[in-house]
Amino acid sequence: MKILISGKGGCGKSTLSVLIARALKKAGHPVLLIDADESNLCLHRLLGAPAPKNLMRKMGGRTGVREKLPRSKATPSTDRLFGKDITLADLPDGSYTEIDGIQLLVMGKIEEYGEGCACLIGSLSRTLLARLRDADHPFVIIDAEAGVEHFGRRIDAACDLIIGVVDPTHESFTLADRMDRMATAAGVTIRYVLNKVTPDVAAVMAKNINPAKVIARIPLDTAIFSAGLKGAPLAANLSLADDLVTFFESHRPPPRLKFT
Repeated sequence: MKILISGKGGCGKSTLSVLIARALKKAGHPVLLIDADESNLCLHRLLGAPAPKNLMRKMGGRTGVREKLPRSKATPSTDRLFGKDITLADLPDGSYTEIDGIQLLVMGKIEEYGEGCACLIGSLSRTLLARLRDADHPFVIIDAEAGVEHFGRRIDAACDLIIGVVDPTHESFTLADRMDRMATAAGVTIRYVLNKVTPDVAAVMAKNINPAKVIARIPLDTAIFSAGLKGAPLAANLSLADDLVTFFESHRPPPRLKFT
């Protein structure tokens, strides 16, 4: 099951991604956590893992990946980049790392001034997610870049579920409405997690987000804030994500057909 975590910058996407990954692992499920945000530099710190070499760099950087991308829309990128269904073991050595039984894969990062836009990283993410068929990792958590550009790149179409993280800001409420429309257009189910909830904002959040699509509410937590402030491993209570694990377990889709 491929679960994409979406939302505006600072809403708590990376925090929730790590909480979900740890809760799934605690429940006995092997987990692959994918960092698909080209600007986020600290997801591995929240997990307590060393930073792995990102996949784009291991595949020859921008030049190496660009050479494998199609030169026209008539040539599918999936055929030129990987050419077949893949598992984690098919990726270059050293392109992912493991911490406490959770595999972490970083797609790519913008690292130098003037190196170009993130479109190439998005193409790599879309291609990998479309081809990934790894029975050893039944749950794949994707921490997407902030905003809705991943919808524009059609990365979401390769996923089974989108989780929109909503914090108590009007911007987040507005973005949630747009994510809902785009998820419908992509044909992918979207559900919401309300984050940083306090008693004084709970009623306002409830009025702005369809309660039928809210699957969890995470209260404002000082331990989570402190970890983010210090760049320390996330040591919050995993019970925050237990309800989400139950939801994922009961909504796992049947295995997808392999490409031929």
